[in-house]
Amino acid sequence: MPMDARYGGPSKVPETIKSQYTYSPYQGPYSETLVRENKFYAIKQIEFFSIKNIIPSAGHITMDYYAAKGQGKKPLVMVLPILGGSNKVAELFAAWFAKNGMAALIVHRHKAYKKIKEIDTMDAVLRQIVFDHMQVLDWVETRKELDVSNIGVFGVSMGGIKAALVSSLDRRIKVSVFVLAGGDIPYILSHSTDKGVRKRRERYLQKNGLSREQFYIGLKNNITCDPLHYAPYIDAENSLMVLALFDSVVPFSKGWQLREKIGTPETIYLLGGHYSSIIYVPYIKYKALAFFKKKFKTSQARP
Repeated sequence: MPMDARYGGPSKVPETIKSQYTYSPYQGPYSETLVRENKFYAIKQIEFFSIKNIIPSAGHITMDYYAAKGQGKKPLVMVLPILGGSNKVAELFAAWFAKNGMAALIVHRHKAYKKIKEIDTMDAVLRQIVFDHMQVLDWVETRKELDVSNIGVFGVSMGGIKAALVSSLDRRIKVSVFVLAGGDIPYILSHSTDKGVRKRRERYLQKNGLSREQFYIGLKNNITCDPLHYAPYIDAENSLMVLALFDSVVPFSKGWQLREKIGTPETIYLLGGHYSSIIYVPYIKYKALAFFKKKFKTSQARP
């Protein structure tokens, strides 16, 4: 489905929200370790400590940098992993982008963030995730081999949700691809059929004597850092969404709602569920690469 031709551009981030994400850009040291390389790219693990920490467990940022070989400055795609399991999905896409001449970054999940168990701290965790990725972009700006006017973000599932948060709040992101993502985090956490999410949810409900509706209301009252709230600040013209019609892990209705809030960007609908959509990976790789190439080539830097 094409973007709505009536789209008039993203809204400006209000000063009241912008001030919540203001910090001094990261300019500190980092470690760089070569992991492996081939004729297309070298993978280097980058590590540094965050200077903006609003939760006790924050601080350590790790990423895999796929440094594409060849002449000239390279556009960069920041790839954000799924919620659980290995980084295999992220690695698959990062390698694909790097093989096709784009540098890529996989920002590792912070394991400590998954251990947060209280509703009233989840908003702080989400905001910390935004700060972490903003600092990754600070690091990107120090690399002379990268074209910092052409930075993209790609995420699947929870990676797509995080990508939407970062895209909405950091204008250094020019092009965004959100796969199997959605907005309204309280609803997603309350209704997701994902085995891991369901298990942790049931444990929390039993421990605190809550119904699922009470759980949802508690999250709704505490979470403000949500893609639905910030979606109007995402540039729909430079965004691509991929949604699965039978997704119940990140419910399709919430992906559709996020699309509407962004401004109805170009969207691909898959005939499948969250996990069965794995059969479309080759197609998603092809479409995502084509979208990045088109937008990096033609779009101008955003104000």
